[in-house]
Amino acid sequence: MMNRMFVKSDIRKVTIALEKIFYHEVYLELGKAGFIHLSRSRDSLTDTMVDAGLKNEEAKRREILSGIESALNALNIEPGEVGLLERTRDTTQDEEFISKTKSTIERVQRLRSRIQEALGVTTERIAYLEALNRMGIDPGAIKMTRLVKVVFGVVENTDWKAPAQGNFTVAKADRYVFGAALPADLSRMIQFLKKYGFTDKSGDLIELSPESLMRRENTLRHRLEILDGYFSGLKGGMGQTLMNLYSIYMGYDEVFKALRMALFSSRAMFITGWMDITDKQRLFSILQEICGNRFIAIVSEQRDPDAPVCLRNIRLLRPFELLVKIMGMPANSEIDPTPLTAVTFALMFGLMFGDLGQGLVLALGGVILSRIAKKKGPSRTGLGQAGGVLIVCGLSAAICGALYGSIFSSEHIIPALWFHPIEHPMGLFSVTILMGALFIIAGLCVNIINNLMNSKYTEALLEKRGLAILVLYAAIVLLAVRYIRIGQGPGPWEVGGFIVLPLVLFSLRGVLGPALFKEHKPHSISEYVIETLVEILEIGLSMLANTISFIRVGAFALSHAGLSIVTYTLAGMFDPSMKSAGALTIIIAGNIFIIGFEGFICGIQSLRLEYYEFFSKFFRGDGVAFAPFTLKVKTSEV
Repeated sequence: MMNRMFVKSDIRKVTIALEKIFYHEVYLELGKAGFIHLSRSRDSLTDTMVDAGLKNEEAKRREILSGIESALNALNIEPGEVGLLERTRDTTQDEEFISKTKSTIERVQRLRSRIQEALGVTTERIAYLEALNRMGIDPGAIKMTRLVKVVFGVVENTDWKAPAQGNFTVAKADRYVFGAALPADLSRMIQFLKKYGFTDKSGDLIELSPESLMRRENTLRHRLEILDGYFSGLKGGMGQTLMNLYSIYMGYDEVFKALRMALFSSRAMFITGWMDITDKQRLFSILQEICGNRFIAIVSEQRDPDAPVCLRNIRLLRPFELLVKIMGMPANSEIDPTPLTAVTFALMFGLMFGDLGQGLVLALGGVILSRIAKKKGPSRTGLGQAGGVLIVCGLSAAICGALYGSIFSSEHIIPALWFHPIEHPMGLFSVTILMGALFIIAGLCVNIINNLMNSKYTEALLEKRGLAILVLYAAIVLLAVRYIRIGQGPGPWEVGGFIVLPLVLFSLRGVLGPALFKEHKPHSISEYVIETLVEILEIGLSMLANTISFIRVGAFALSHAGLSIVTYTLAGMFDPSMKSAGALTIIIAGNIFIIGFEGFICGIQSLRLEYYEFFSKFFRGDGVAFAPFTLKVKTSEV
């Protein structure tokens, strides 16, 4: 277990040369294996460097992909999983299938559009006849009028009344109007109606009976149902095939993206990338199976500081990689802080959220979250890691709850193995501040190790996060603890050896660095002196602020205990015996609120302390994550 802590995977550079005829099989198998992080060649790559035949093939496959997307969109189908790839594919056959599918869909859509248009007209005319019937007007008699002129239509504004008398007559039913006037008064009537947004529909009053229109409407609706059924059958019959084709051709698209990172000559191609050294034999076996002896693969014998980073932690610690990656990927020049992150974050959260019952509920929530992520698949890795963090933090909170004697906000059910925070607040603050000091010391130690690994001896020993400041800070903490416990102040030799001497060494870093480690001297003595004085002041203030900042761990532990007291106080006010349904409801609701609200706040505060007070001492996070080229492979035809 220990050999997997703080250590990242051994990623080495690999260069592969092979004949172009093998590109499809090689990329297929490399994508299936998923262990090579492809990289672009140092030489500038342009489209002209890709073989013309491959470019034509890419264009053809992208055209097919565009047709598939169009067909899926027309069928209202969301594309499925991306990255499915087959060893062989008849693109001509696929083109014909997509062309026929699109043609069929377009015919169905055109026919459906025509039926809907005819149905709309028929429905509208039925509405006209119904409106005339409500007005008491016989539609058949309208065509027989000779002495008067009639109009029929709709108005936008219905907030008006038909005139009781005048040179014309108007009847209204909702938005439909009917008017009759002598020929001399027709224009006056139309002007009156236009004030209310009149649109003439007189020409749409055809000589059809309501029964004929209803039969036509029913016929059109029946045709539309038949067509919709056919369309659903089309969607069910072709949908899965289209989704499979979409996945396949998206997989090909990924291959062509990978091809653009390779170099080509007239007959050969060159692939560069990175892989774990443990996969070396696996790579050679794949190439040997596909290319025989017609390839060259060179794996670097030395580590490269610019290699992508693949963290390697035990299963228990792996979820906390999520917290580390939020700040950035650890570079190859620094150790993986995931194990320390797991310990420090879980400990801070547990001390803030100390409750046995609520902690177990959080752990159960983490288990559920992890199982949901597992069912969702690799795309939900972050969700699964969040569930893992929640499990560990919940168990930490449960352990601290046992130490505090708190279970579901009650401190009277189980005895405290340590003490009740609300009864000993100063003791709690002292513990959390001392814990913070230990975290800061651990951060400084990690920074020293990182600099020693990179031969930065001045930074490791003499700079403001180096050994000299570590000795100074640790001495001040120890002397302060001793003074608080037994009242003994520091002796002269302690002040000289552990406080004055580290400050002197830090102040002389510009002299000792060049003398001992052949580093550059400072440009100006006066500038160096001022800079040193300012940095000493900054170190003192920042270390004090960083240490005191951990008092918030105790403060939020007290806040958690305070919310628990409020919950039971409210329940006691409702029922002093706390046995009624109302009191139990208050207790349950209070615990739910504390788990959600306080859990969220404690998580945020733990992250804040983790990043600003701990990570700031050593973490740079300028590494590049190892992202292997991956494809899902299907070996049979669709």
